[in-house]
Amino acid sequence: MSAAALALAVDWEKPYSLPTMSASPLICGIDAPVYRHSMPPSFENGLWSFESFSTGDPRLWSLYEVWLLNQGAAGEIPVWDIDLIPRLAPWLPDMFEVKLSEIGPRRFSRFGSGLARAMGVDLMGRDLASRLFGPGSERIDADALRCRASSQALWSDDELHRRGAPPVSCERLLLPFSDTLGKPSRLVGCLYLRGTNLTPGWLGTITRFVNLRTTALD
Repeated sequence: MSAAALALAVDWEKPYSLPTMSASPLICGIDAPVYRHSMPPSFENGLWSFESFSTGDPRLWSLYEVWLLNQGAAGEIPVWDIDLIPRLAPWLPDMFEVKLSEIGPRRFSRFGSGLARAMGVDLMGRDLASRLFGPGSERIDADALRCRASSQALWSDDELHRRGAPPVSCERLLLPFSDTLGKPSRLVGCLYLRGTNLTPGWLGTITRFVNLRTTALD
């Protein structure tokens, strides 16, 4: 691992939620494409393949492909290792992490800098079941439980209904990772939002979180 990649990996593992790596440009705080110039040189002509693209955000398909490439020989979920973090660099600003334990609620153990800017708040340490995105968003916690139990990646399409404004669409990808014993130990997710008038405090205008579909990916 190069010195730059090692620094990125160590930064992600620090106990705070705003990585110092430069985030992709944001359009109205959300949904900017990842430009090549914002990626580390090692990613050029590397990870980005859209051959399997059908529907949905291509950035999430690319992340899913990276997850597949790191599965075990028999299709076991990838083992979490610090060496994985540089490979995830293009997505880190828009990623969140949930470390799994046998007891207690599931909480965000990491919340990317891009997500914090888009949401207007850093949700690190918050309970997934506490309706963070309005009534109905406890579904996020239910998806985390399903992902853990099935060891399958989950792709979700949601709408955030708002008071006095058009809905915001949300695409989520939730990926399970295991410890060295093969037991699911953390979930790493990425989400992208599309909407208008997402001014500071817009989360307070959400009246309902609606899950349109959730698909388990092989």
